Amino acid sequence: MFHVEHYDVIVIGAGHAGIEAANISEKYGLRTALITKNYTDLGKLSCNPSIGGVGKTHIASEIDILGGVLCKIGDKSAIHYRVLNLSKGPAVWGVRAQIDRDLYSQNIKKYIKSSKIDLIEDEVINILEKNNKIIGVDLSNKGKIKSIVVILTAGTFLNGKIYFGNETQEAGRIGNSSSKALAKFINKNFKTMRLKTGTPPRIYAKSINYDVLEPQLSENNGIFLSYFTKQNMNKKINCFITKTNKKTHKIIRENLDKSAMYSGIIKSQGVRYCPSIEDKVTKFGDRNGHNIFLEPEGLKSELVYPNGISNSLDKKIQLKFLRSIKGLEKCEVDQFGYAVEYDSVDPRELKNNFETKKIENFFLAGQINGTTGYEEAAGQGIFAAIHAAIKIKKIKFSKKVFERDNSYIGVLVDDLTKLGVTEPYRMFTSRAENRLKLRTDNSYERFSSIINSKTFNRTEYYLISKNIKDEKKILDKLMQLKYSPNDLMKKDIKVKKDGKVRNGFEVLKFLDPLPEKFKNFFGITINQKLLTKIYFDSKYDVFYEREKKSFDKLNKNKNMKLTNIDFNKIPSLSKEILEKLNKHKPENLYDAGKISGITPSALFQIVKHKKVKGTKVA
Repeated sequence: MFHVEHYDVIVIGAGHAGIEAANISEKYGLRTALITKNYTDLGKLSCNPSIGGVGKTHIASEIDILGGVLCKIGDKSAIHYRVLNLSKGPAVWGVRAQIDRDLYSQNIKKYIKSSKIDLIEDEVINILEKNNKIIGVDLSNKGKIKSIVVILTAGTFLNGKIYFGNETQEAGRIGNSSSKALAKFINKNFKTMRLKTGTPPRIYAKSINYDVLEPQLSENNGIFLSYFTKQNMNKKINCFITKTNKKTHKIIRENLDKSAMYSGIIKSQGVRYCPSIEDKVTKFGDRNGHNIFLEPEGLKSELVYPNGISNSLDKKIQLKFLRSIKGLEKCEVDQFGYAVEYDSVDPRELKNNFETKKIENFFLAGQINGTTGYEEAAGQGIFAAIHAAIKIKKIKFSKKVFERDNSYIGVLVDDLTKLGVTEPYRMFTSRAENRLKLRTDNSYERFSSIINSKTFNRTEYYLISKNIKDEKKILDKLMQLKYSPNDLMKKDIKVKKDGKVRNGFEVLKFLDPLPEKFKNFFGITINQKLLTKIYFDSKYDVFYEREKKSFDKLNKNKNMKLTNIDFNKIPSLSKEILEKLNKHKPENLYDAGKISGITPSALFQIVKHKKVKGTKVA
């Protein structure tokens, strides 16, 4: 017997994927229910209290411009900002915000309450389908509820198990039980795998000796996660840096038999790009120390998150190695680090819209698809919900928006559904062939074809629409302006005496420092954010065509034989890439590209190497 309620979309799970899915579904006018086992965990930052980073900020900026809440609520809850990769080009810069854990959860709850989303506190014990088509869900307390679409965002909860050394508990994270009934349905209907992630201990701030540690100051120059944030919302506080040492490493090495990972208890694959301290000490034994970033969990929190030492060691050993570290000699622990092992679905079970191939109108998003990270999960949630809306409401939508040459979400979706995963997938800028074009400052331009008033409030929609119009006007003006080399030299602009007449857009890249020179040179007034965006477009313009040619070259050479290549003789390939190439021994370039983790840049290096060796390439 079905409950009287009937929804267009039911979202299971209220983590980052679930919140973005429910949010965008409701904004598209679909009657939406968000189901969580525990209301208090709504919007919980399960691991690191931070948002952003290299590759991750790029996805976050796309979520933001699609109408998501991750960045806006992140800024409302931020207590520290940094920009990563500043020594490199702007295409790979990444804003990272330290988040107040309690504030973030509070702000998420306020947002959900203010929306039209029906929040249901219950456990889903079964997915209901008929003739391989979704008809609803079965709840532990409220019974059966009808829906057209179900989006499952189960995180690490399917048969989740946590490990402290030899001590184990059935849980998706500490304090939260695993989903066993739902796991039965998933394992019965889909190809699954066991994956692993982990988290470090939480340390009491008052037990840390900050006097001997290096402070890490927050940026205070208007750097934010969201395109729409105009000012700081909270007081900014410092993080601190310490590092492991030889004594730390000795303690860990001598007690690897008390690590769930290294004792053989855990056999599943963990996150390569966020290694445990056991992995760091074992695999990078030549290092004298590994950085630890001591990150406050909130303005009023007593706890600090020591980023860089996730582990699955016995609790006594954890305390011992922690107290060998500078500044932590007398530290006290609130919660010890642990590993989490869970079921995930092989993402090749999904269509390229994240609908399952076997059950119509059943979508999966987040860590259940073999990914790791808040941003990756949130991007999947919003992607799945948009495509659910396309199915239900038959809305017009350009498929080009989520192609891999136009968005990081497109790269993620393409990698997952075509290549699958052998380990938890994390986004890096190196995974994108067109990363020069996929910058955080131009997301609104790349997604302009689907930006609409439904997903933004009036002020936000006005701002973004105005920026698009203003940019077009300025570009039109710049294109009309013409300068010969002599014209530019008279204005102290150094260019080649090549006789080439350049328009204003082409000249723009020569203006440095930019803000001071732009108005005087062109006589055009423009806001700083838009000016910077157009400037980088000008700087990178010549490289866009090169990127496209390189991509085309890969396609032309996809059948290039690799059987006679010694990959170890290609010095530019990383240790990880070499490991995967030597393991799989791909016969040709196309097969190499299908290996999870083999980046476009690695493929370019292989082609280049082959060419140098005298083999004909296209």
